[in-house]
Amino acid sequence: MNHIYDEERFGENWFGYEELYSHFINSVPENGVIVEVGCWKGKSIAYLGVEAINSSKNISIFAVDTWLGSNIYEHNSDQSVQNNTLYELFQSNISTIPNITPIRLPSVEASKQFEDLSIDAIFIDANHEYSFVKEDIAVWYPKLKSGGLIGGHDYDGGPNSGHPGVRDAVHEAFGQINIITYPANCWLYRNVK
Repeated sequence: MNHIYDEERFGENWFGYEELYSHFINSVPENGVIVEVGCWKGKSIAYLGVEAINSSKNISIFAVDTWLGSNIYEHNSDQSVQNNTLYELFQSNISTIPNITPIRLPSVEASKQFEDLSIDAIFIDANHEYSFVKEDIAVWYPKLKSGGLIGGHDYDGGPNSGHPGVRDAVHEAFGQINIITYPANCWLYRNVK
């Protein structure tokens, strides 16, 4: 299947972690499960979905979001958020990718739909405030299989960053020494439990 994620309809170009998502696909076994928490208009998950199809591994992908916008100005000022059509835009954008299942719930509520140790890879890119990232890690990490991967975006987190809470929450949960960094400000941790 040809990629569609770079089409104009997906909007902002915040997605740049193709390498990490390709690593997810290569690492996930046949009939695996991947969850993306925070999906916006679907650009990154469209890439992930097509890569999964092209792998022929029968990977199921779940898209978790409220599709109501967030506390980030760029999100709330977006026309689709103001018109309450973001979810419909997301659905339209991914409509040709059959292995993606949207779950339109807050992250904590959505996590309850998965059994512990049932997910092969999880990517967290929702609310970037420390308390939300910490909570997302706390509720999703138990769902990860042994040897599974959990990662996220906007890990830059330095003193001049707009998202210092991401780095703080990740280091608190997993320890800085255990984190692998990827291009596009991504972090990754392999579950060893």
